Amino acid sequence: MQGFLISATRRSSGKTTVAVGLCRALKNRGLEPAPFKKGPDYIDPMWLGLSAGAPCVNLDFNTMTEREIARRFARHCKGRKMAVLEGNMGLFDGMDPAGRDSNAELARQLGLPVILVVDCRGMTRGIAPLLLGYAAFDPEINLAGVVLNNVGGSRHESKLRAAVREYTDLPVVGAMARQAHLTIPERHLGLATSGEDDNADRHVEAIASAVESALDIETLIRIANRHRIRLASAGREGVPSGAEGIRLGIARDRAFSFYYPDDIADMEDAGIDLVGFSPVDDAGLPDVDALLIGGGFPEMHAARLQTNASMREAVLDFCRSGRPVYAECGGLMYLGRSLGWRGRSYRMAGYFQFDTVMQDRPVGRGYVQLAPMPGHPWHDGRAADGEMSGAPVRAHEFHHSSVQGMEGDIDYAWRIVRGHGIDGRHDGFVRQGVLAGFSHFRNTRSYPWIEHFTRYIRQRPVCH
Repeated sequence: MQGFLISATRRSSGKTTVAVGLCRALKNRGLEPAPFKKGPDYIDPMWLGLSAGAPCVNLDFNTMTEREIARRFARHCKGRKMAVLEGNMGLFDGMDPAGRDSNAELARQLGLPVILVVDCRGMTRGIAPLLLGYAAFDPEINLAGVVLNNVGGSRHESKLRAAVREYTDLPVVGAMARQAHLTIPERHLGLATSGEDDNADRHVEAIASAVESALDIETLIRIANRHRIRLASAGREGVPSGAEGIRLGIARDRAFSFYYPDDIADMEDAGIDLVGFSPVDDAGLPDVDALLIGGGFPEMHAARLQTNASMREAVLDFCRSGRPVYAECGGLMYLGRSLGWRGRSYRMAGYFQFDTVMQDRPVGRGYVQLAPMPGHPWHDGRAADGEMSGAPVRAHEFHHSSVQGMEGDIDYAWRIVRGHGIDGRHDGFVRQGVLAGFSHFRNTRSYPWIEHFTRYIRQRPVCH
């Protein structure tokens, strides 16, 4: 197996555009790329998966062990020819001061050469000491090539190339001019999802065409071929037992799309029958045992969600029946009384008596740590690992919405150890069989949420 990690000196340097274009360029050459994204992210992986023609899998030090990362990487490389892993932030950045959760560490663990994207605006000769510093900072990292991004013109490019050639041993594998029309449009949570863009594939092809023109793809392929990757055993972990035959309704449309592809694969491998439905477009719910309503951008489709009264009523009736429902972030917003955005209020399903209101700045952002409370329906007062002394569960949150106007007694599933959640102290509203929170969970060995949820589904009485 061959491949590389696409990183940068800092965030917003253009690495996503480069990675998306490169995946499509490799696909067009028949090289069948296997796309990966470092960290907890739903949006970049959608674009990478679309461009590569294969699901993009997240690799995250916060929720996964080194062994899990290696095995998941190997499993999703199977049958593909070239791994393309997009980093997050800068090459050496992370929460750990020692860099044990950095892009560089991930490249080292997986044996991937690094292609560094440098935003060259306002820079000429200064690129040389920058690159020398990156190369010297960790000699174990195979810094194999540089992409000059946001180049101002041919004279600017010539000066940059001359400086890199004169002072470093690093090959310049491409130079991309400033092209605003190639950037992926941004939303308040980051990049827009590919599902929001009706011309997404055409946009990917335009990015790929620019990358083909600006980057030396053949040199990149030769770099990858010089560095063979030794893959770990591609075993599976986190696939629950006893879930066969469960019919799980999953909200999947342009308003609700935040699901990890490998979590979906784990459910399917467990024998769960995933039945999709659209809160935006469908008139009612399918015949299912439980509901899963993930995150997304319900505020972007709030008017249509409000107009679809028959679906709102169907979801409300389902929740009131006592059957299991799990909702994350955007799903929580949909189960509330109303959603406020840009000065307007839109009616939602109304199962929980609170309103959510979109704020200009993030309310909760980053990694969270949670401890289950006695009212958690999945854990029955126990810690997540079955013992009261269990370690906090790790997840992440990224929401601009706040909860307001809560009425009645409130039960919570989680106590916040780190992060914000609902109010800085709790996350996860609990009522009857419904659990709805802001935290996004990953199905991993440390917290196999699918197993917990499906066990709870099996335990609940059937009340249609």
